[in-house]
Amino acid sequence: MSDANAIGFEFIQTLSDELSKGQVKLPAFPEAAMRIKSALEDPNMSTQQIAKLVVSDPVFSARLLKVANSAALNVSGNQIKDIPTAITRMGFKMAHSIAVSIAMDQVMNAPANPALAEQFQRLWQHSVTVAALCFIISKKQARHPNLRQNRINPDEAMLAGLMHDIGKTYILTRAESYPTLIEDPQALEQVMFDWHTGIGSAIIENWEFDEAMMNVADEHELYDREPFTPGHATDLTDVVLVANLMAHLIEEGDEADEEEHLGEWRQIPAFERLGLDDAAISEIKDSSREEIDSIISALG
Repeated sequence: MSDANAIGFEFIQTLSDELSKGQVKLPAFPEAAMRIKSALEDPNMSTQQIAKLVVSDPVFSARLLKVANSAALNVSGNQIKDIPTAITRMGFKMAHSIAVSIAMDQVMNAPANPALAEQFQRLWQHSVTVAALCFIISKKQARHPNLRQNRINPDEAMLAGLMHDIGKTYILTRAESYPTLIEDPQALEQVMFDWHTGIGSAIIENWEFDEAMMNVADEHELYDREPFTPGHATDLTDVVLVANLMAHLIEEGDEADEEEHLGEWRQIPAFERLGLDDAAISEIKDSSREEIDSIISALG
């Protein structure tokens, strides 16, 4: 057994035992955020009723207004100053996504260890970038003439992007109790790679999200999932899988070899199912940069 594997073994064994016994210490969804989330999922709730709940939470109110006034949603540029107008502008699904992003902020506290805290912050910024790309990709996919029957809601896609790596976030918060693991970044990276999908799916189930959202956490790195066949429906996981790869390309910046990435991506069925050729990918990455940045700023 290599040093990296040996260091991570105790941590993995603990998580494995907890999962097998149903004793994994999954984070609870914050009570205030849960009330807002439940209200937004209730078809009988009005905008005014939702607004009353929102204004009782200053953090949620501020984030909601920031998103409503972002370039992605407020094309006119006229500032939105009240909560009911903000909710009307963005819709319940977008407001729901914001409630979850705030809950994640509150539950997944950054570790005190400086190295873990830095990695935690990078991971959050990556998740926000993926969420923004999911929103843009879904809007573009909805306009594709051959894919209109399989539309993915952009607000749901943004939420899926925000939550796709929640398993990694959880592992980083737990790793603080294992100093030897922290001291070996390679071992920690391997643990996160091997375990984040299953743990993320368990957290999302514990938070009472649907199967589609659980599948996102579980399958967003399975590049050969559901091989393309004509007429096969795309899904949320396809959108997140594609956005996740594009986010890594953006994060690499000038060091990225775009042609090499594009060549590899042509072999991934999700790109074809979403109707994304090289030109469409470049358009999303370059032409939509301002819109992507505005969403990142609002969520982050």
